[in-house]
Amino acid sequence: FQVEFRWVAGHEGIEGNEMADVAAKEAAGGRSSPVKSLPKLLRDFKGSPPIGISATRQILLQKVMRKWNTLWKASPRYAKLSRIDPKLP
Repeated sequence: FQVEFRWVAGHEGIEGNEMADVAAKEAAGGRSSPVKSLPKLLRDFKGSPPIGISATRQILLQKVMRKWNTLWKASPRYAKLSRIDPKLP
C-alpha cells in the first residue's frame, strides 16, 4: 500500500480565478473597495459593516472564555486548586 501526495495548481492560468486571488489578497491586506463598487446592501448599510466569519468566531470565543473564567472563579474547586497552583486559569 503506497500513498502519494501531489500539489495541483488549481487556480493557475484561469483568468477569473486569478482576478479573485488578487481581490482576496487586497482585502486581506486591509485595502477596501471603492464605495461605488460595493453591492447596494453594503453601500446602504448604516453603522459598522457586517463582520466576517473569522472575526465573529474570535468575538464569540472571547465571550465564551470570559464567561467560563467568571464561572470557574466562582466555583468551589477554583479556591482549592488555586491554593495548590495559583497559575491555573
